[in-house]
Amino acid sequence: MRSLAPADSAALAIIAVFTAARVLLAAALGLGVDEAYTLSVAHDLQLSYYDHPPLQYWIVHSFMPLLGDGRAARLPFVGLFAVSCWLLYRLTQLLFGADAGVIAVLALNCSAFFSFAGGWVLPDGPLMLALLAAALTLARQLFAPGASRPFALAGWLAAGLWLGVAALSKYHAVLFALGVLLFLLSVPDGRAELRRPSMWLGALLALGIATPVILWNFQHDWISIGYQANRGRFSGVHPGYLLANILGQAIWMLPWIFVPMLIATWRAWQAGRRAQCSWFCLCLALPTIAVYTLTPLWGGLGLPHWQMPGWLMLYPVLGEQVSRSLAPERLRRWGIASACLIVLIAAVLSAHTVSGVGRLLAPRLFAHGDPTLDAFEWRQLPAELQQRVHLRPGIFFITTNWRYAGRIDLAFDDTFPVVVFGANPKQFGLRYDPARLVGHDALLIGPAENISDVASRLRPYFVSVQELPGFVLGRSGLQEIPLQLMWARCLLEPLPSPYRSPISPSPPQPACLGRVLGN
Repeated sequence: MRSLAPADSAALAIIAVFTAARVLLAAALGLGVDEAYTLSVAHDLQLSYYDHPPLQYWIVHSFMPLLGDGRAARLPFVGLFAVSCWLLYRLTQLLFGADAGVIAVLALNCSAFFSFAGGWVLPDGPLMLALLAAALTLARQLFAPGASRPFALAGWLAAGLWLGVAALSKYHAVLFALGVLLFLLSVPDGRAELRRPSMWLGALLALGIATPVILWNFQHDWISIGYQANRGRFSGVHPGYLLANILGQAIWMLPWIFVPMLIATWRAWQAGRRAQCSWFCLCLALPTIAVYTLTPLWGGLGLPHWQMPGWLMLYPVLGEQVSRSLAPERLRRWGIASACLIVLIAAVLSAHTVSGVGRLLAPRLFAHGDPTLDAFEWRQLPAELQQRVHLRPGIFFITTNWRYAGRIDLAFDDTFPVVVFGANPKQFGLRYDPARLVGHDALLIGPAENISDVASRLRPYFVSVQELPGFVLGRSGLQEIPLQLMWARCLLEPLPSPYRSPISPSPPQPACLGRVLGN
């Protein structure tokens, strides 16, 4: 049996150590807001979903009989990221050599977003794997020793397959495809490929795999495409948003990774098409980075992790530049320091996220909110409600935000319908036919500061709306999330839906509705 090369062993060791750490974090940390939402709506198997293509939901749904809808649902995503790390190593090895590959894998795992998101139930996990697999497939066509000209049909079909999988993961796949086209247009061999049918057959395969996303959007008035496109709507000129977004990228990647990445990217830009391997990575990366970095200049602030699939394509360039620029001793110190810092950050954040201890040690830091509460599960909710009301079958919950909806649904293991009223419900607006809830009682749960307004708008739909004693959720006995509770008796007519009118036949009238009509 052939032994592994030293660089291969080093890359695998890095992947194994960080994967083990992610498994521990997955068990220790509560599910985030987006994860709770994903687990909730993944109970329903659909062609696609409101805010993202379907692959993350399909994965969760497929593993739910085995892993349930708790923290164990993260395990497939931890595995996906481990495979992604190996694909990054192979891609960098092919383009720039094995030493650069080891550095690229280490840098990726020492970057905050990739290190943490690699274990979260998010669309980024399958997206990263698919994009790296597509990039590696293309790189083998372009740069592997003995690569054929014209490129093999099998290679283009494989690239199309992975691009289609990426399109099932996140809409970023469109920008990656644009990067591929940009590269092909910019180099002679690429322009020759554009005149051959092989590449277009691969593109057709990608489009065919993405058909569920297209079909679902067609059936739902393109609401998902519209939701994403609305983020780029002009709302004035905001240079402060642009700077804040760039700063957010630096924080998510961590400055000691982000600054070398910027330097490596600039040097690759200067080298241009003469250095085709780095130019290949640049072309794949820049459409995503440019679109999501510049959009805040005229649109909303955006989120700094939206650029990360673009930066992912530049880790091979970073590995090559660092391996070439740093002496072995300095490179060793940089690697050890980066690994120690990410472990320290993870330990501090995890300790506070689990216990809330930072609020006791440094309360001023959290005077304007605590983002780690996004990873606080509302497992205390059922016990709090049982003290105030009898949770009998047939009731449903109403809340004021899709974030709360995911928390409530997770706390009750998807046993009661959860409806969002007065805000964008995302996929929760499609989970239940509003007509089927007529005649049922509801519990209204939401933050104390705005629930009174929501309750006043709900009153015309119910026989009565009665306030119940509120309560506060929190970690380690802390009073962190004040919630108000109201009992809404007997829904008289379907609640308004932002997406569709109820089309199902009216269900039999429950007893409470019959009594109301009899009066």
